[in-house]
Amino acid sequence: MKLFTFASALAVSTVLSSAAFAETIELRLGHTGAPNHHYQTISQMFADTVKERTDGAIEITVYPADQLGKQLEAVEGTMLGTQDIFLVSDTVLSNWIPDMGILNLPFLFSSLDDVHEVLEGPVGDKLEGKMDGSGAQVIGWWMGGLRNITNNVKPIEQPSDLEGVKIRVPEGEVFVETFKAMGANPVVISFGELYSALQLGTADAQENPPAHILTKKFYEVQAYTTKSAHIYLGSPLIMNEAKLMSIPEEHRQVLLDTAQEMAAVHLKMVNDLEDGQWAELAELGNQINEVDTTPFKEATAPVIEMFKAKLDAEIIEEIQAQLAE
Repeated sequence: MKLFTFASALAVSTVLSSAAFAETIELRLGHTGAPNHHYQTISQMFADTVKERTDGAIEITVYPADQLGKQLEAVEGTMLGTQDIFLVSDTVLSNWIPDMGILNLPFLFSSLDDVHEVLEGPVGDKLEGKMDGSGAQVIGWWMGGLRNITNNVKPIEQPSDLEGVKIRVPEGEVFVETFKAMGANPVVISFGELYSALQLGTADAQENPPAHILTKKFYEVQAYTTKSAHIYLGSPLIMNEAKLMSIPEEHRQVLLDTAQEMAAVHLKMVNDLEDGQWAELAELGNQINEVDTTPFKEATAPVIEMFKAKLDAEIIEEIQAQLAE
């Protein structure tokens, strides 16, 4: 009788232990994009793929449009552990990890393919290493876009047209200095407050990839768009390190591998979408100007040299050398 009792207890213990191990791991992933932005598409694709590959052991719920907090709050929360995963802009991340601002240097990249090539190599590894000790880590270099200027004053065809224009920029020193170099008056405003700032005249202009101009309906309060492609804004996917390490190794590796795989998927997605987005903006009445970017590059070239003294000059020069090959 005692033997049966002991065996039964052991069996129950084993079942309970297995059940605990099999409990679904629920994670929340936030981003700033609108529900119809490609951030939502790639995030949901990531969540669905992870769930399928782990047989439902990891379930990720996606929250668009700053539902989990504005970017500064969300990044801090991800580092502290009050948030799980966040698709952040590299410029916001540069407030904690200054060298992330390297990716925003003016005219450093000429295409999204160049960005992907750089970040999937040694430069990406080095920038990921900069996160050590922050409480979070980059688990995927997802795609943002090349930024273009919109305004409600006049067509911007050369840097001198920006003289005195109040342009909203995100929270990043590189953006401020880049637009000062072109004679504009940069004003830092959070992304979530941008539409109302343009509507109220707090800012005359802003700059973003076409997906944001379209999905956030900036074209409603901005008459002109200049295809300047002056700065790349990336979207590193960051995750709280303690939360990541708490996941059983087998499932953790699936999550990491999938996050990395989504970088190439996101690149193709954004490239495929952009031609249609420009066409749609034109149909909605936005005046889109093609410009010679040479004068803009010349005006902002000193900004790169300025930041070689402030940021990791070796990484900047490594990117320049790689793209010059």
